[in-house]
Amino acid sequence: MRSKVDIAVVQEGRLILEGWAFGKDPESVVEYEVTDGDGRPVPGTTVASVRRDSVVEAFFPDYEKKHGRPVRRELGYDINVPYVIGENHVRILIIRVDGREKRIRFDDKRLEEFNSYAHRKREKLLALVNWETVEVSLEYLRENGIRALWKKAVHKIKGIEEDYEYNEWRKKCLITERELEAQRKTEFPVRPLFSIAIPAFKTSEKFLRRMLDSIRKQTYPHFEVCVADATPYDGLFWDKKNGKLPREVLEEYAEMDSRFRFQVLGENLGISDNTNAAIRMASEKADFIVLADHDDELAPEALYECARTVNECPGVKVIYSDEDKIDFGTAVFFEPHFKTDYNPDLLRSVNYICHLFVVERGLLDSIAETDEEGNKVYERKAYDGAQDYDLILRACEAAEKDDAALAGSSEMLREGRFTSSGIRHIPKALYHWRSHQMSTASNPEVKLYAFEAGSRAVSDHLKRVGLPVERVEKGVTYGFYHPIYRILEDPATGKEPLVSVIIPNKDHVTDLDKAIRSLMGGDYGSLEFIIVENNSEQDETWAYYEKIQKELPSVRVVRWGGEEAEAYPGFNYSAINNYGVRHANGEYLLFMNNDIELIEPTSLREMMMYVQREDVGACGARLLYPDEVIQHAGVVMGFGGIAGAAFVGIHNKENTYMHRAKCIQDYSAVTAACMLSKKSVFLAAGGFETDLAVAFNDIDYCMKLRALGKKVVYNPYALFYHYESKSRGLEDTPEKVARFNSEIVKFARRWPEILRQGDPYYHPALTLRKSNFVLRDLSKEKPGEPYPMDILKGIV
Repeated sequence: MRSKVDIAVVQEGRLILEGWAFGKDPESVVEYEVTDGDGRPVPGTTVASVRRDSVVEAFFPDYEKKHGRPVRRELGYDINVPYVIGENHVRILIIRVDGREKRIRFDDKRLEEFNSYAHRKREKLLALVNWETVEVSLEYLRENGIRALWKKAVHKIKGIEEDYEYNEWRKKCLITERELEAQRKTEFPVRPLFSIAIPAFKTSEKFLRRMLDSIRKQTYPHFEVCVADATPYDGLFWDKKNGKLPREVLEEYAEMDSRFRFQVLGENLGISDNTNAAIRMASEKADFIVLADHDDELAPEALYECARTVNECPGVKVIYSDEDKIDFGTAVFFEPHFKTDYNPDLLRSVNYICHLFVVERGLLDSIAETDEEGNKVYERKAYDGAQDYDLILRACEAAEKDDAALAGSSEMLREGRFTSSGIRHIPKALYHWRSHQMSTASNPEVKLYAFEAGSRAVSDHLKRVGLPVERVEKGVTYGFYHPIYRILEDPATGKEPLVSVIIPNKDHVTDLDKAIRSLMGGDYGSLEFIIVENNSEQDETWAYYEKIQKELPSVRVVRWGGEEAEAYPGFNYSAINNYGVRHANGEYLLFMNNDIELIEPTSLREMMMYVQREDVGACGARLLYPDEVIQHAGVVMGFGGIAGAAFVGIHNKENTYMHRAKCIQDYSAVTAACMLSKKSVFLAAGGFETDLAVAFNDIDYCMKLRALGKKVVYNPYALFYHYESKSRGLEDTPEKVARFNSEIVKFARRWPEILRQGDPYYHPALTLRKSNFVLRDLSKEKPGEPYPMDILKGIV
């Protein structure tokens, strides 16, 4: 027998147990019983639950291949029995299968221990040493090799040691009752009316009450609730375990509170039309529409934070917040999604906005269609499964239209922090997405059809905004997308635009040759190479220059020297690259170190897809060390004090936070070790800052692009090896350390606000001490607090 208890919590006088069990054969019948401490049976409910997403795949990966069919029996269980904390109750879970029996005891002390961080940490460590983990590891070894397996194991153990259990972390950050009371007393100058639109369908009484009660507890009172009940009551067989009928619950709330209204549709019109019916119920006075699901919950301060955003950000059209997940027992919160500020390229990769989603009523009406009966259609049936995604994309398109005009006078633009005036992100988990056995939050297999609808939603969005999309492919996994664009031809030549590849070099010609030839082996052929020679000392370097220029006419060597070089003593990356740009003929500039090697042939084409856009100033790539470990996956301002690359040290095969390392997205900066930019934009920005000779010049350049209103895009499908600054050496002398520190100060004085206020493409709840997007250790750094550096006191 194998078994595990995943969840054991007490809620509203009930002990809720979730887990799985099976015998020698996965289809053997498993019996469950719960008794008290004296062996008497305790009445309750036991239901089988879907666990194919994890248990079957982990323990019986070849079952379907061997037997010609999937496992028929659900291996999970949900058990619900009476239990009251503090009354010395004892419950014994008995599991029987194949003539064997297992007993698991629960009492107050055991339950407290079970839900502690220490227990969860111990469970994770034990999971690393069981036989199933060995089997999974062997499979991973066969697919990815020993180095990848070793890196994954190391990071797994480190993650267990360093991670902070969200449920406990959240409790330390919860809003206090005093703060909630102060919110209730707040009178805003502008008091928007929020209309919360909820489609309901066969909702259990418990979950429906949870949602409605969470709305009644809102500290901001100006709202209305519009529920469209699509439950088919004619001939309905209603399982008593689900409690009262949805309409009975809704009638109760409508009688109790005039802000609650409902409509019985009489039939299930489909998720889109059910939602449309709920939205159309909004009163004429409604200023904003709030979309919510029938079995989720809102934080009590959710609408207050939305109202505050409306008052602080005049002209806001779309508001969204962070979210987390809540178990079906309404006791355990998990998987928080701490989001970036508005990030259109990430939105085209995945519906990261999702919940909480609030949209201005006038804007929503402006993007609505009209059906044959003259009714407004907001969500479209053609995108069922991704109907919210389609609506969010259309709403953001409309909300972005005023950004260009508003950004010009924005202080945030000049500081490099502007993302959108019309679309605002509230960096708080205001929405709790319920994850139970039929929820896509925990089991995406329930709605696989949604991913195809999402692909169409992205493709149609890109066509509407005028981008030359050819197709939208599957991204890192289902629900993530990879748009493919056509490269626009140079109107003067009728060919793909010329890219000037600028490579500073001092000796190390083996690496340089690899860099040139690997890029020429890619699928983008319109290239010229500008090698900026910087005081090479080896004879073989000069011989190589002569040889390569004869062999490859597209390669030119220009020498950095004379009076201009004397003005910048030592190594000055900025001045050297600025000099190289003056010799470039291309419309586009690829800044590349001499220790870069192309991996994916389409990499430069992937970068060109984005830099050809008018709103994009630069595009960076995913860079790996030779051992397949990430060296760069975008840059976060504030990491380590100034800036640092995301996900450094994580193996390329490992998952990262919300798959961010493998999603196309906007960042504040990318590294110029491999960065594509327009020449016209480079010149408009003033090139690289020569006062930043070695460090942070590329980050400063990206910030200057951001101050011009241009986006900086990270594209993980552009994939290169980076052998890390071989030609420059380490910061290993007192002189180099002093120069590095001086450049830290110079950079901070140029861009103090983003270091003080935080990177808009990162989140204040995530740490600045590591690059793997984990929660802050609240004993060391408070949410939103800048990274402490003595050298920056008085600046940041």
